[in-house]
Amino acid sequence: MDLKIYTMRLFFLQSIGAKLRLVILFVMLLRSDLLFGQQQFPWPEGKTFAISLSFDDSRPTNLEYGIPILDSYGIRATFYVHPDVVKNNLEGWKSVLSSGHEIGNHSLLHPCSGNFLWARNKSLEEYTLASMEEELSETSRQLYELLGVTPQSFAYPCGQTVVGRGEGKKSYVPVVAKLFTSGRGWLDEAPIDPFYVDLSEISGVKMDDMDLEELMPMITYARENGLWLALAGHDTQPEHTGQTTRLDFLGALGEYLAAHEEIWVAPVGEVASYITSTRTDGRVIQRDPLPVRAGLDGEINLKASLGQGRGPEIEYMADWKAFGWWTSNDSAVWTIDVAEAGVYQVEMEWSVSDEEAGKAIKLIVDGEECTVTIGKSGSWETFKTATVGTIKVSEGKHRFMIVPADPNLNGHLMDVRTVRLIPIDIKKNQLPIE
Repeated sequence: MDLKIYTMRLFFLQSIGAKLRLVILFVMLLRSDLLFGQQQFPWPEGKTFAISLSFDDSRPTNLEYGIPILDSYGIRATFYVHPDVVKNNLEGWKSVLSSGHEIGNHSLLHPCSGNFLWARNKSLEEYTLASMEEELSETSRQLYELLGVTPQSFAYPCGQTVVGRGEGKKSYVPVVAKLFTSGRGWLDEAPIDPFYVDLSEISGVKMDDMDLEELMPMITYARENGLWLALAGHDTQPEHTGQTTRLDFLGALGEYLAAHEEIWVAPVGEVASYITSTRTDGRVIQRDPLPVRAGLDGEINLKASLGQGRGPEIEYMADWKAFGWWTSNDSAVWTIDVAEAGVYQVEMEWSVSDEEAGKAIKLIVDGEECTVTIGKSGSWETFKTATVGTIKVSEGKHRFMIVPADPNLNGHLMDVRTVRLIPIDIKKNQLPIE
């Protein structure tokens, strides 16, 4: 906090009555950010907030009008595309990549609710989680064949995130979380808090049919609070339709961004990966991770991206969605919120080279420990999943930690992608990783 502001607050406390002063001090202790200031998110290179531009549906007008304007201002954007449309101008979309823009996944068929009459033959009501995962995976496969890139970012068609009907309706956000580093919405109303956001469902703010003046309050709010504004549009052309990001708007926004070096302007996937890596790096953000709660099946799914690496070497590797570069001085921690006390089976997804295998780790929850020997997975690039033991956990919030059992080990320990805590009825004998 600025020293002048801190001194003024202390002077204010001294000038009021003793009882009121005690009340205010108590509140400040509960909310330390009121006294010392909330930690600002550490955007790269001294930037103070972030803006991303993104466009849906692989519209031909992006190639003809929009991208030349973006390129003239050095703005790298994200284009959420459909393989069948990309095929119609393959060389054009390859040039988009060569200019530094990002290609994202927007599904094969653009499924939306059948309440849109044009979507009746591809309605979300008729999808299942399995069929959605199959379609999105196939989309990424086709885009890799066409463009040589595997999309890391997804945009929800129509901004809708559920499949099925009635009591069978389910969110497919978990599918997106499994396949991509980020999932962008549509017609949302606020910028993104990088400390808190669920990156599989980030807010997409409309920039179609907007003037820069209309968007300035949102930009100002993002600046004042150190947030991330993800803008979403469609066509870019002289003619205005219901889904057109105006060319004069793009030009005005380009001029504005060029004049404000404090703004980090980058594609959605790049910002999302940076946020994930930064949040999981204990050397940068001094705060506990957000609590992870059990799903409907009672399992607590501790992905590396939801934890925090602590120590001099450990890093979150966004491409692998795993903690890596783990040494004897490093550990990983998650905050878990347990609704029901009991014994949990521990399942881990890890990789290690044959040469580094055989080291031991400790899984620790509030004094309860489980020691595990790290077995071979095949290579650093080959992840293996196995049950590694059991651990007793009481109700409430806890820290779940993985630490090396030997503080003097040489080399690297392992890469960890996921730890699952699975409730069981009876305690089982501890099992080493095979």
